[in-house]
Amino acid sequence: MNQKIILLAEHISKRYGGVYALNDVSFSLNQGEILGLCGENGAGKSTLVKILGGHIKPDTGALTIGETAVELGKRVDPSLITIVHQELSILPHLSVLDNIVIGIRHRGVIYKRSHFVLQVQKLLKEVGLEHVDVHQLASSLSLAERQLVEIARGLASGAKVLLLDEPTATLSDAEIEKVFAIMRSLKERGTTLVIISHRLDEIFHITDRVTIFRGGKHIFTRETEQVSSQELVSAMLGREVVRGAEPILRNHGELLLECRKVGVENHYGPLDFNCHRGEIVALVGQLGSGADFFLKTLAGLYPATTGQIKLKNQPVSLNSIKDCEHHHISYVPEDRAGKGAFLQAPIGMNLTSRSLDSLSKKGVIEKGRDNTRAIELAKLFTLDPKRNHQDVSSLSGGNQQKVVLGKAVATNPELLLLNEPTRGVDIGARADIYQRLREMADKGLSIVFYSTDLEEILDFADRIVTIYKGQIVNNIARKEASSQTILQDILNGNQGVAA
Repeated sequence: MNQKIILLAEHISKRYGGVYALNDVSFSLNQGEILGLCGENGAGKSTLVKILGGHIKPDTGALTIGETAVELGKRVDPSLITIVHQELSILPHLSVLDNIVIGIRHRGVIYKRSHFVLQVQKLLKEVGLEHVDVHQLASSLSLAERQLVEIARGLASGAKVLLLDEPTATLSDAEIEKVFAIMRSLKERGTTLVIISHRLDEIFHITDRVTIFRGGKHIFTRETEQVSSQELVSAMLGREVVRGAEPILRNHGELLLECRKVGVENHYGPLDFNCHRGEIVALVGQLGSGADFFLKTLAGLYPATTGQIKLKNQPVSLNSIKDCEHHHISYVPEDRAGKGAFLQAPIGMNLTSRSLDSLSKKGVIEKGRDNTRAIELAKLFTLDPKRNHQDVSSLSGGNQQKVVLGKAVATNPELLLLNEPTRGVDIGARADIYQRLREMADKGLSIVFYSTDLEEILDFADRIVTIYKGQIVNNIARKEASSQTILQDILNGNQGVAA
């Protein structure tokens, strides 16, 4: 059966200097389908999204949406295509109501908030935020809630094509299922959806077709059910990647971190937990389970109100980031753009920004030592040191995350804490990051990380600790775990065992 084409892009090219970001790309979207758009960071996806939204003008090409020929390089009517970007565009000092109404095309000459309250409440309910007051400031929302508000704004536009760039990167499994339910409902109404995701299980779960980009070129578009996971990965990278390598059986030696009956009132605990030298431990739980909150306790962001924490068998107080630095603990936050990196500062400056004391003499930074250390850290995470003078914002998401990780290990920590370590990072960069971190673990670095990505947990962890409603449910070696057992633990809980 012939399907109606709702979007047609033809021969789109965009060059920066001598490098093609997009090279003669043509593709189409059918009305009422969900298409997955996949590729490494730097494959051309972001450039395509910016062209579709009218943020940049291509060198060549044509774009038609419905019956409308779109003038490239000018902002596209949001009733034709609306883009929900990965890096959130929520305005924190405006209310939730104001943030969503921005997406409504016909607001009238005079904006009266009271006219939109019921409509916005309905949209919030659709995305699972019925508990949110429309009048509260967006700054008071969690990162996951802001992402859902962003999606609600996209729904408000009523666009023919809705493009979602990593819409689930900050969400729990329950929230992800709500987003998928919304996508299916919109599809049934005739809306066309494009989802960009590095989580391949999502691509296979929700999409009808999948499009692969590599090196600025359109590699293929195929029915999702006719493509295997390995074919997708090979097409994205142009090579095969070995995933889910067997865990290395390390002689962990001494116990580095020991927590006994640790808790924060109204958030989690009391719970017991430990980590040995050279061990990589995953904390897994739904948002609100306390798993991420416990990680932040270890990072000094939310001090424990009960229990005791020991490092190398000595009791310690972790009441601030400064306390953690004193005890050689380093933390990588979940939001690299907002909390992890100085995007408008040079790469080299970012890499050494947490270790300036060791690179200074009498309060003055020694430029030679600073530059040498920046080069070392760039090479450690396979970044090109020749680009150290460029701003972090010029890098792909995967390379930005490498900068944040390089910055964290610059202080030579003994314990590295990672919150969603590869959120929004492509599969090639992920494999590279895991390899670098495993090499450091082989040399004795202990790693504790929180992630909502089951694929990441099963690929990277030596040991998995599941948490439900503030209590530890299970503590098992990675080889004994599966996505099914992990989901059972974090969705339903079980009789807990101490870690």
